Amino acid sequence: MSFCSFSKDCDGNSFVTVENKFITKYLPEVDGFAVKVYLYGLYLCKTGNSDFGVTSMAEVLKAKEEDVVSAFELWEDYDLVEILSRQPFVVQYLPVRNAAGKPKKAHYEQYADFNKELQRQMQKVGKFVSSNDYIKYMNFLKENDMQPHALLLVVEYCINKQGDAVSPSYIFNKAKKLLREGAYTYEQVERALTSFNANEGDLIAVLGALNAGAYTKAPTENDYSLYRKWTETLGFTKDGVVAAAKSLKRGGMNALDMTLEDLYERGKIEPREIAAYLTERETLVSLTFRVARKLGAKVSNPAAYIDEYVEKWYTYGFEDTSLLDIALFCMKSEQGSFESMHAIVEKLFACGVVSVEGVKAFLKEKNDEVKLFGKIRDICGLAVRKNATNLSLIRTWRDWNFSDEMILEAAKRSATSASPIPYMNKILSDWKAQEVFSVKAIPESAPTVNTYAKNAYVNANVEAANAKADRERYYAALREKAQTKADTFLKKANENPRFKEIVKELAKMEIAQARAEISKPQELPALLEKRKALQAERKAILFALGIKEEQLIPKFACIKCSDSGFLPDGTACDCYKK
Repeated sequence: MSFCSFSKDCDGNSFVTVENKFITKYLPEVDGFAVKVYLYGLYLCKTGNSDFGVTSMAEVLKAKEEDVVSAFELWEDYDLVEILSRQPFVVQYLPVRNAAGKPKKAHYEQYADFNKELQRQMQKVGKFVSSNDYIKYMNFLKENDMQPHALLLVVEYCINKQGDAVSPSYIFNKAKKLLREGAYTYEQVERALTSFNANEGDLIAVLGALNAGAYTKAPTENDYSLYRKWTETLGFTKDGVVAAAKSLKRGGMNALDMTLEDLYERGKIEPREIAAYLTERETLVSLTFRVARKLGAKVSNPAAYIDEYVEKWYTYGFEDTSLLDIALFCMKSEQGSFESMHAIVEKLFACGVVSVEGVKAFLKEKNDEVKLFGKIRDICGLAVRKNATNLSLIRTWRDWNFSDEMILEAAKRSATSASPIPYMNKILSDWKAQEVFSVKAIPESAPTVNTYAKNAYVNANVEAANAKADRERYYAALREKAQTKADTFLKKANENPRFKEIVKELAKMEIAQARAEISKPQELPALLEKRKALQAERKAILFALGIKEEQLIPKFACIKCSDSGFLPDGTACDCYKK
């Protein structure tokens, strides 16, 4: 009986055929992993699984993707496969009977001492160097200028860092990094690695300082590069870097790198300077967020606001309470932005008003003006806009020596006009010219609103623009109301996953139907049938949810113009004229 044979139950579909020449000539030449890759690939050729890729093969074989690729590269050297593409990785198997190639063999005798020491180093952590890995090391030495003994130093260093997780790719990456830095001899590599080891303790201290000691990860190559940049290029000491690291509330080495670059640009190098500056910076960050809340403004990254505004205010000598009070005033007067607040702060500083008492007195006066303006709006209606220009008129009218009583009297006389504020200004300006500063002194023959309009005291263009803006807000409110109602029902419908899928499928079918109508009319009936079925399913889902089809579409007050005020041809709608 043969040593190996098929049972009578075997059939051609339950096994993969391997050519005898592969077993007799090639299998003994390579290591077991390369054979596993070849055989599994052969199995995939048999099954024709198009969804299976090099990543999937690496997972099945419990190996790294790069090792699978290296194995196929080895078989390509033998002419047993051909790599057709790298991205995505595609391999075509060739007949074994026609194979004539040989792998790029390294001359083992030339590297006998290297190989022996390499194997000894790896065995310290229970690793065994395979013949395939030997080829990788030999090729690396042939293709690069690094001396064999220098590479062994790199191997020893990487083993100390990675332990039994060390791999050829990790070693080669480290070696290439050293080569880029000009280290290829034994002495140069030793000096470079000594520098790494010397910095290791410092780096551990830095990493421990990040996030209050919660950072326990071992230093990486990138960490070493950053540390050398900070200490050798920028000139920070270890204590300076640690001081900066302690100040960070979140983020890792990249966040620390940005902080140190900022410190370098500001000339803060010494640990004491760093600590003081970062403490002040943290205060400014907190103040920026508090000011933003008072303003009603949204701030995600405070850095830009600090550099542009808050740091200047702090330098001017304003107290936190004063800045928060100013921010609140800006929000109440509808000037809720850092830019608007900055204009007020600059004005106060130019006038020498910096103290808490001075700011309070200024804001009391301004808040009185806002309250008075509120009373004017109560009389004249919400069409009167609360903006910086209109608010400034309160100050002007008071400078004309008018009391609040007189200002409100002018508001009453302007209430029925289309533009009350300009009318008020004209009335008060006439009273000032006539030296009328009390209600009792107002002449009985004072002009009416219609008289002012007839005399064109208000610019007609301004009045027309205000009226147009009012109409646009009216229509915008109507559209928003209709759209919001429809969106509510649509949101409820979209909570059903199948409803969302059908909507996407119907959208795609629009394109497919258009193409069929032009170039493939024979496909059109099937598409229309499918579309009809999807629409019926969509309707059934809406019915189950208690939603009517028309509720998904905005129901506008005016059907003709869809609450826009204008018809499709650009003419004004009847509702607009009304």
